[in-house]
Amino acid sequence: MSSGLPSLFERLERWLAAHAPRIYSELTPGVKNSELDELEALTGQTLPPDFRALYRRHGDWGRALRLTHMPLMQVHRDWLMWESLSGEDFASTMEGHASFPAGAITPRYINLGWIPFLTDYGGNAVGIDLAPAPSGVRGQVITFGRDEREKYVLAASLGDFLHEYVERLEAGRIKVIDEDDPNFPSSQRLELTNAAGEGVDEYLRLAELFPGFGAVPNR
Repeated sequence: MSSGLPSLFERLERWLAAHAPRIYSELTPGVKNSELDELEALTGQTLPPDFRALYRRHGDWGRALRLTHMPLMQVHRDWLMWESLSGEDFASTMEGHASFPAGAITPRYINLGWIPFLTDYGGNAVGIDLAPAPSGVRGQVITFGRDEREKYVLAASLGDFLHEYVERLEAGRIKVIDEDDPNFPSSQRLELTNAAGEGVDEYLRLAELFPGFGAVPNR
């Protein structure tokens, strides 16, 4: 684990408490190491220390990281769903899939080395890539999912992703939005802004929710 991660977590928590108290109230206690060991056993992948640290800090970060954070049991369910589809003909085809930057992410529909931690609840996720393409880095943070034929590297590691994210919050490149939804009357969400200070209400690619991260254009 990066020596700077505990400080990053503290900065994120302070910011949430001051600016998005409803989201701050959603944070839950961290999970046990044994629960993370179970995910390793399921996937056959050794989890990077920063991924373990994220879940050891809070098992559910709610909407603290822009999208909805996935509790470990949901990560299990999603990975098993992808595993159930991995033998289908469409799972390994590279046609229509692309990596940004080129050569970093395996251009295919399913890769069982992709472990999600954020979801849009539409079949798409932000996750860590534990089986990257030759130009990629193990543990890089990427976008993937049902609609994500264009897959983007958001950061070289989860630690780097969190650092960039917290820097954006503290610099004011964020909007805190009170949801006008009768089903969730007390909820809030966060919306990162691009270089022009504009937020993204709708998107064609999941990466657009994180403008300027990694290989994502900052427009």
